[in-house]
Amino acid sequence: MNTLNILNDNTFQLIILFIIPGFISLKVWGIINPSKKILISESLIEAIVFSSFNYIVTIWAYPLFKETSYIYFYYFIALVIIPILWPILVNLLLKIKFLNKLNISLIPKSWDYFFSKEESCFMIIHLKNGRMIGGLYGTGSFASSYPEKEDIYLEEIWRIDPEGKFSEKIEDSKGLLINHDVIEYVEFFKISEGGNNV
Repeated sequence: MNTLNILNDNTFQLIILFIIPGFISLKVWGIINPSKKILISESLIEAIVFSSFNYIVTIWAYPLFKETSYIYFYYFIALVIIPILWPILVNLLLKIKFLNKLNISLIPKSWDYFFSKEESCFMIIHLKNGRMIGGLYGTGSFASSYPEKEDIYLEEIWRIDPEGKFSEKIEDSKGLLINHDVIEYVEFFKISEGGNNV
């Protein structure tokens, strides 16, 4: 079977119309709102539903471009650009204050909620072995997001005194990476005036 036969095949056309746009929307939604990784086979029904909705919304314009040189431009807009815009639009709508009252949350974990604010702070990380690690979470730090495990990189490491207060910065340190398996809980502190909490 040559390429032209494949392109003219009804099955191939149905895949383009009723599956691909949905997968594009699902992929963009996953980028905007981190979610659990789902196998393609498990998201097929969702892709078909989103593609069908996209088809209903865009098909009215097809006759306007069918016999023109802009038909491929229409295909690109209807099958790629608009599916990209759907999740962005839905995400914006869900942030409207009225809808916020319905307690619709797109953030899967409190870990993601805090770090999505991108606020610099000092933190004390309590480990499962009873030890404490103090450090600065700043613009050069990083925290993983769902669906990955809660790992964190602190750009500055500080010594913690027996009373649980920051005593001094560890010089010549390039930071510290802490694995989620050893974390018990985390305390956050505002950066006081002057840039430290000593």
